[in-house]
Amino acid sequence: MHILKRFLALYLGLTALAVFFNLILTPVYHDGSPEYPVWEIMNHFMAAGVLLALGMGFLRRRAASAPDTPATESIWATVFCYATIALAMLFFWEWFWNFNPDSETGEAVTSHIIYFPIVDALYTIVALDAARYLWKKARGT
Repeated sequence: MHILKRFLALYLGLTALAVFFNLILTPVYHDGSPEYPVWEIMNHFMAAGVLLALGMGFLRRRAASAPDTPATESIWATVFCYATIALAMLFFWEWFWNFNPDSETGEAVTSHIIYFPIVDALYTIVALDAARYLWKKARGT
């Protein structure tokens, strides 16, 4: 079980770092076309990470509801749970919108420019925290 937790922590940590650096570097290498081939590939890895973090958010929140849980841990578990819910809603709404043939026209382009950077930033924060939490749990502390 410890190996699985470490593997999942590495997965979340590496995808978070990849999203972080790609978000920052996209303006440097992107040619201005409506196609984002790197993001199209990364979105699949992010989808798995979002689902993993969402499940972890619910489990973490349930574990933190024990009566002997410190208040700060309970509060952070609740914040993490709701952050993963918001992330899942925004990510999947935006990702599925990309499959719409009209997604690269008019107002939809503006929504991509606004929502995806927010989703990417939120994913980085949530995934890194989830990775840290899993890594700590794998050590048994």
